[in-house]
Amino acid sequence: MNKLKNIEFLRVFLISVIVLLHTTAYGSWSLLVNFPDIKELDFFHKTFIQGNNSVEGFFIIAGFLLIYTLKNQNIKDFIKKKYMRLSPTILFAVIICIIASFWHTIKLRFWDDILVVLLLNNFGICLAHGTTPTLWFTSALFAGLLIYFLLTKISSKTIKTISFVALPILAYGILEYFQHGSFSTPHKNYAYIFNVGFLRAVGGVGIGTTVGFIYKKYIQEIKEKVFNFIGNIIINLAEFSLLCFMVWWLVTPHKQLNCIIFVIAFALLLTLFVFEKGIISKITNKDIWVKLGKYQYSIYVIHSVIGKILINSVWKTNSEFVKIHPYSTIFIIICTILIAGYITYNLVEKPCTNYLKKKFG
Repeated sequence: MNKLKNIEFLRVFLISVIVLLHTTAYGSWSLLVNFPDIKELDFFHKTFIQGNNSVEGFFIIAGFLLIYTLKNQNIKDFIKKKYMRLSPTILFAVIICIIASFWHTIKLRFWDDILVVLLLNNFGICLAHGTTPTLWFTSALFAGLLIYFLLTKISSKTIKTISFVALPILAYGILEYFQHGSFSTPHKNYAYIFNVGFLRAVGGVGIGTTVGFIYKKYIQEIKEKVFNFIGNIIINLAEFSLLCFMVWWLVTPHKQLNCIIFVIAFALLLTLFVFEKGIISKITNKDIWVKLGKYQYSIYVIHSVIGKILINSVWKTNSEFVKIHPYSTIFIIICTILIAGYITYNLVEKPCTNYLKKKFG
């Protein structure tokens, strides 16, 4: 199955926002939390505070790719494939945390980390924070993908269709009721059952699968269709507007709006990108994004670990440097994260995945 290169462009943008958000403004390892008196960091807080919705984009893309790459495999093989793909890199991050805990640069949550490696830490009613709280995402993603994969195995087309439509509505409906459209607190259960991160995954992956079904049904028709001048103007204007809206939402200061608006806008942008009829979706359809995109998972898994180690072992003991050179500090952290992500991909993620595929099929 050929990679859709402009989707990789979206993923590169999303991971960039997440790294900047967590490095500067959000999380116990961020610079702003540890150095609240540095005025320059307040700019990043205001700019990237809505950047946490980047994970909604990842959930939607994952749902689309689930349908786009869907093969005739059983549940056992699907689960095995996801564990081989996701868990080795997480295990590597946990090992780094264990080593770092010997020097007291990281406070270890060993038993929670076992659930993190098993992708069960944010699986429905189960809730474990782990040493790296950002890995709630991998567990929620696994849960969301598993649910919708199981739904594809339902023989009744009517039940399948109703389920694919009803689940995202139900998930976002619960979030709307309890949080009024805010998705900013994944580590919480309502009524002991409704886990916020899990609901975000069910909603986002479900929206993505809908885009996937639309793509599979209409791809040939859209490919062969030639739009007139007005049609091309509308498509290009829609692509440009939605892309600008995504950038505005994630990387500019603005009053918090209902996050479901972002979900709808991103789903529409993804739909336009996969059909590739506009100028922007064609311009971003380049190999460079595939080359960069392959590192995004390793970067996501490792970035908070590196951030914690740097904060506790370097920056807290060199606070004057941080205060005098805040931008240099940010640059050093980001470069270290990118290098660590590159190393993790080449030494852990890629070889482990290849080995496990050969060993266990």
